[in-house]
Amino acid sequence: MNLRDFRIGWRLLLQQPAYSAVVIGGLAIGFAACFLLFGFVAFCINFNSTIPDNDRVVVIKQRINVFPRPDWQTRAFVPLRDVALASGMVSEASVTSSVDLPLRAGNELRALDLQVVDPGFATMFGIAELQGDLAAALAQPDGLALTRAGAQKLFGDAPAVGQTVRIDGTVLQVRALLPNPAANSSQQYEALIGTASSAWPERETAISNWGRATVYMKLKPGASKSALTALLQEASEKSPFNQRVKTGPMGKGLNGRNVADISLLPLRDIYFDEGLANSRAGEQYGKRSSVFGLAAAGLLILLLAAINYINLATVRTLRRQREIGVRKLLGASAARLVRQFLSEASLTSVLAAAAGLVLAWLLLPTFAELVNRPLAGMFTPGRCLAALAFGLFIGVCAGAYPAWLAQHALPGPALAGRGNSETVAGLWVRRVLTVLQFSSAMALSATALAVGWQTWFAMHASPGFDPAHLLVLNLPSDTEGKPEAVAFIEQLGRLPRVEGVSTISEAVGRDGMKLVNTVTTRDGREIPLEGKNVSANWFEVSRLQPLYGRLYNAAQDVGYDKAPRVVVNTASALALGFASPQDAVGQVVPGGMEIIGVAPDVRFQGLHQPPKAVVYFVRPGGVLMVRTRDSLETAYTEIEPLWRRHFPNAIMEIKTQQGVLEERYDTETRLIRILAATSVIAIALAAFGIYVLSAYSVQRSQREIVMRKLHGAGRVDIALMMGREFSALVGAGALIGLPLAAVAIQRYLANYTEHAPIGVWTLVAALFMAMLVALLATTRHTATALRMSPALALRD
Repeated sequence: MNLRDFRIGWRLLLQQPAYSAVVIGGLAIGFAACFLLFGFVAFCINFNSTIPDNDRVVVIKQRINVFPRPDWQTRAFVPLRDVALASGMVSEASVTSSVDLPLRAGNELRALDLQVVDPGFATMFGIAELQGDLAAALAQPDGLALTRAGAQKLFGDAPAVGQTVRIDGTVLQVRALLPNPAANSSQQYEALIGTASSAWPERETAISNWGRATVYMKLKPGASKSALTALLQEASEKSPFNQRVKTGPMGKGLNGRNVADISLLPLRDIYFDEGLANSRAGEQYGKRSSVFGLAAAGLLILLLAAINYINLATVRTLRRQREIGVRKLLGASAARLVRQFLSEASLTSVLAAAAGLVLAWLLLPTFAELVNRPLAGMFTPGRCLAALAFGLFIGVCAGAYPAWLAQHALPGPALAGRGNSETVAGLWVRRVLTVLQFSSAMALSATALAVGWQTWFAMHASPGFDPAHLLVLNLPSDTEGKPEAVAFIEQLGRLPRVEGVSTISEAVGRDGMKLVNTVTTRDGREIPLEGKNVSANWFEVSRLQPLYGRLYNAAQDVGYDKAPRVVVNTASALALGFASPQDAVGQVVPGGMEIIGVAPDVRFQGLHQPPKAVVYFVRPGGVLMVRTRDSLETAYTEIEPLWRRHFPNAIMEIKTQQGVLEERYDTETRLIRILAATSVIAIALAAFGIYVLSAYSVQRSQREIVMRKLHGAGRVDIALMMGREFSALVGAGALIGLPLAAVAIQRYLANYTEHAPIGVWTLVAALFMAMLVALLATTRHTATALRMSPALALRD
């Protein structure tokens, strides 16, 4: 390929602007989808790549087995840091713990991601200050380090170093300005303080009471990860806290297991860790199958777009047979023709790749929201050059078949006008490619319909109570049951349009706080049950009626210090050893706990898990449920002044209860959007592919059409002749794509305890959609065949 070949290709593109726009536009869509999805894959597989020696920097992963729903978390006992340092196997170690308090700069209160860390954190994560002294910021009690993003939030464009801020009355001074952490880093922060900071008084409590935080450490070269894991596991089990658990009531259900399992996970591998991906924090992590499935989807879209280009280029090459014949008679070699056609395809593909990059850049914010990942730094110069090089490679591959046709064209038949037909093998290749397009489009659209319908069903399934007109409001940390919180709730309940205010330890639909209570069964066994702390009027505000017995009410159950009277659900009553739920009412189980009633099942975990055994206690809770006739916006306006009076150093966050329930399905909602977008692109490309094929079919069959008309064939006969071929292609696509969709749908539905009435209607709808698209795409050329004049065709 030389410059002259590209100039010829450029002139051909300018001579046929409509053809050029269609070809480049179709390929650009494929490239844009491929670039975005591949950028997301690169984000995932390069997670924590900016951290030095990320294979030796490890985080302690812990699973507490006495919980009713144990899962792996990157939160471990804080004293394990000191055990690791004393072992001699690590060079640095640091805890990180989030401080859930806003920062006040002047009169403005701002919520920042504030983390408490040890000085070793900066060394492990390779953090170098842009301004100031990071070591001093982490060592001094009044020190604070801000990232660029944190400084922008607090001070705008003004210099940050030397400024002061307040955290719940504690004054801190900004002593260092830091770069923002990489978007694909597992530890995010906007502000850092040291473990000796006056803004973190919990340090001694966290160590003495074996509190939990994220614990990082850097292994020395040659250190054994398994040996350190065993040492930490032993220290964990021998700790006073775990010994009390193990010898207490909760330890009896362990059956020889550890109170808490310990594992060391290199930061290089954290993103694709299966245990973390299946945990309550699984939204922060990824599964290899899902990530590389998206990469396959990107390649599939690009393949479908390339198939369309091959189809169009093939038809165009067949129409250029006379030009090819003349060039061969004038001495052009086969290699020269191949270079020319490959140059044209490469030029077209590179231009499409450039257009795809622009389109991907425009769509990046929307795509980043879909996958819920910060992808703003995806378009680097190196990646853009790699994308253009990839476009060149695709162009060479896509141009190979049209170049082969040009190479094998014979001058004689071509000049006589008899060389504009494709070989039978070539025709079947393009039919197979069209079948691939339709099978992909049907598989994607059927799956998208099923996922969308199941997600809608799950989001609107009854949570077990009435969420209408309920708002959810979190109290500031550690204020539940305290005078300021009690006064706030009382005054909130007196607002004109507020019908009731109740408290619970965690909002229905969230899984942030898990309370475990040891309860003695009728036969003397001690079992852990998940507990919910609620106010006495919680059932009334939630409009729940008892299944058996009675529920709490404000008139009878107002004290927190009385002998425990509890409400259980059905699963809890059976777990306590009663033959039926109604038998539990009025019974006092060993330990003095009186069961006053059985409540209906509330879907705290949505439809992803069956209802668990739950016991309700009248105790203070940190989440308010407010029943009001006001809208969310109006309620915020009414409540905010009251909040500011009682909690001047906290930011109020209020949501609808229905919104909280739907947040549990955010992952599914994003999946629907991705599948829907991919399906639309695949269907559009399939429609374009069959449109091109129908155009060539009319051209190839014009003599047959004429002969049929001369022998008396009517318009219906001609239409059926044209439709049979394309119906067969759609049918073949359905035989391939719909079974794959059925398998994918069944695997997806396995994640739910209840299924929407899906049946086969999504498969039928996908098939009908494909048939409709094929019909619309072939209508124009079928009409051309019907209007074809026998005399004109025979003369040609």
